[in-house]
Amino acid sequence: MRSQRIFRGAAATTLCFGALMTWASASWADAGASGQPPPLPPIRPPSSLQTQPNGQAPPPSSSAAPPLAPQPADAATCLAELKANHVEAEIVPSPSAPLADCVIAEPVRLSSIGLANGAAVDMPDHPILDCAFALDFTEFARDLMAPLATAMLGSGIVGLATGGYSCRSPIRLPSGNPNPHAKGIAIDLSAITLADRRRIAIGHEADSTEALFSRTMRQAACGWFTTVLGPGTDAAHAEHFHLDTLRHGASDNYRICE
Repeated sequence: MRSQRIFRGAAATTLCFGALMTWASASWADAGASGQPPPLPPIRPPSSLQTQPNGQAPPPSSSAAPPLAPQPADAATCLAELKANHVEAEIVPSPSAPLADCVIAEPVRLSSIGLANGAAVDMPDHPILDCAFALDFTEFARDLMAPLATAMLGSGIVGLATGGYSCRSPIRLPSGNPNPHAKGIAIDLSAITLADRRRIAIGHEADSTEALFSRTMRQAACGWFTTVLGPGTDAAHAEHFHLDTLRHGASDNYRICE
């Protein structure tokens, strides 16, 4: 876990820098009119999946991101790490579901995420997630989303709308993998509430600044999760970002970033 935390911290620093460069590039969009060439856009995270014309995933290369480190298997140990990160959570039974595939290994219910500045991000839907995935998501919210919102929007994040757990269909994806929602290793982010009372609804951003923030956050998420889907992917994801840590293919080391 220590090695993964170090990797996450380095990723957050790198991705936040790239995200802020995206924002700066948009702010300097008029520079061309004065004869100054605009700055180059940031490089897409190398872990993003680029599909081939035949729709198949490309074979893993030596430059692909390594598989994610193993997560803590013991619920109490994992919960203690969440608490150490100032996340309000509790161990709960796996939600009842009509199908055997809908089982969460180490279910926890999230209530809020503590930030570095002492503020907290409310999780009003109290999502039930696998504890290992909860660690990934809350670190993403604390270390990337929160500082990015402050830098780009001038206001901190105070709430995240995610929806709750559901044993959703299809239970099995076309690849044969279980639906990550059924295992508690996925979350749908539909809206972000800011301290200044703005509510950013994914897919319905109010202006170009909010839209740029959403795009930047989405691109950065590709370095944290193995799957990132959202508006433009398909009709089912037109109004939220889907984030999961499902392992793809035999190599387990590539991402779907759409």
